Amino acid sequence: MSRVVLITGCSSGIGRDLAQRLAGSGYTVVATARRAETLSGLQAALKLPLDVTIPDSVNRAVDCALQRFGRIDVLVNYAGYALPGALEEISDEDVQKLFDVNVFGVMRMIRAVVPHMRYQRAGRIINMSSIGGKLVVPANGAYSATKFALEALSDALRFELAPFGIKVVLIEPGSIKTHFADTAQAHAQEIFTNPDSPYRTLYRRSQQVTADMRRHEPGPEAVSRVIQRAIEAKRPKARYLVAMSFPGRLVLHLGGSVWDLVVRRMFKMAPQGGF
Repeated sequence: MSRVVLITGCSSGIGRDLAQRLAGSGYTVVATARRAETLSGLQAALKLPLDVTIPDSVNRAVDCALQRFGRIDVLVNYAGYALPGALEEISDEDVQKLFDVNVFGVMRMIRAVVPHMRYQRAGRIINMSSIGGKLVVPANGAYSATKFALEALSDALRFELAPFGIKVVLIEPGSIKTHFADTAQAHAQEIFTNPDSPYRTLYRRSQQVTADMRRHEPGPEAVSRVIQRAIEAKRPKARYLVAMSFPGRLVLHLGGSVWDLVVRRMFKMAPQGGF
């Protein structure tokens, strides 16, 4: 039987494109989404409802995949979302929900799947990070915090699971043309449109920066191709940067002070950081 790949967050964007790509390449794809009806029309061996914030939902989906196919060879943790806004103005409840999906949801999936991979003495876990897990811009701190956390968890897991033949890989995309940014803006609509916010200028500049970046975005297939390469590599890299320009890679190499200058220029900030 072909390798069994369980993917979270297949309703749209990269998750959906990846499911289609892998199914077309002969993989046995288990496609999941919070609302099963959003998987309509998707080519997959099995389509399941899965809410990564509900442990019973996670366990049901994993058990169903194992009952049908007897194994899970690859887990792709794609489900996640962004929550723009200045940290002062985002509620504790909203930040907790964000971490519940982006961090704890990933941990729930890993805890459900890893015992079976250990039994197989083989497996691969692909965690979807972001360039935001490396470089932070204002009004995006909460989302970046979840991705920084995922980077740390993945690094620890890579060492912990290696003795059992399980490899852990981080995918770090830059800006990609999907509905991700639109969904993020929808989550922040109330904050961004508050006429009394002291961050009005920041939010306006943030939206301008986002719009400028979206003019040059590649489609989700750019990420799907890299994920497939990470799945098929005999010795996969710990991290795969995707859709990152040479200047961006140079900034990553040079470090924080250079990035501060880049952010001030992008957001048209004064040298001391204000507007």
